[in-house]
Amino acid sequence: MRAARLHSFGQAPTIDEIDTPTRAAGQTLVRIDAAALGHLDMTIASGKFNVRPPLPHIGGTDGAATVVESDTFVPGTRVLVRGGGIGLTKNGCWAEYLVAADKAFTPFDAGLAPEVAATFFLPSTTGYVAVNDVAKVCPGERVVVSGASGAVGSMAAQFAQLAGAGEVIGIVPRPDQVELLPAGVRPVVGRGAELAKELGDGPIAEVLIDTLGGDCLPPLLERVAPGGRAALIGYTLGTELTLDLPNWLLSDVQILPVNMIRKGARQAELAPELVDRLVAGEVRLAVQQFPLDQIADALRLMREGKVAGRAVVVP
Repeated sequence: MRAARLHSFGQAPTIDEIDTPTRAAGQTLVRIDAAALGHLDMTIASGKFNVRPPLPHIGGTDGAATVVESDTFVPGTRVLVRGGGIGLTKNGCWAEYLVAADKAFTPFDAGLAPEVAATFFLPSTTGYVAVNDVAKVCPGERVVVSGASGAVGSMAAQFAQLAGAGEVIGIVPRPDQVELLPAGVRPVVGRGAELAKELGDGPIAEVLIDTLGGDCLPPLLERVAPGGRAALIGYTLGTELTLDLPNWLLSDVQILPVNMIRKGARQAELAPELVDRLVAGEVRLAVQQFPLDQIADALRLMREGKVAGRAVVVP
């Protein structure tokens, strides 16, 4: 079978021809139909994370697959692939076939396309938790979402709308990202000093959902209304934040972490509801597909912020 394997940390994976794995008791063999490309995958591949799998390593923590052989699932069953160390300490979904413990597979609604099934879990659960569990958006509140054209940001913006937000403002660093915003979201383009100028003076929202970090975050925090909340999810534009403590204390804005690593049980609880909403079209997830042999290009485009929604490879 073909697999995208990492041979050196910090380098792009290469496509190798290797033996198809065989299963043992308590394991299931699946054919991968679609495999997600996520920032966690890139972090692991960097070698700078505290999780360092043995090399060569097949990445990919999330996927959608069809059961080939199993004592638990009927062959042909469509399953989500996640958990059990897949893509972290064990080989993942960037391959044509995968063997893993039965508990790593969950049947899903056949009405959900494989490319969406492979990619929905993290952005949809993260967006939902950020809006409803962490920031606790109330009807009528104004919500600003940075990176609202991305997968997580787009889901957060849509869940804010469903929560009854009075207005949702979507921050995007580049003009070409405006067309990727969910319907009904008001766009603001820029970052750093340019963004600060575009936002003007004074508060613009009671809630901030930030997926970007970097130079977008300080001007956005300054424009959260006194007593408001800021839920911080990501750091694609930078990992550091400097606060002027006297003015931050005066603003009384809560800064709340969205740590999904600690919310596995909540994610599992939400997944069936979110699948139903995706199938019904209540929320939408943009997906850009790549053939498996173009995975290096896909990862590069992700780093450059040029992927429309979630990236997925199709073996």
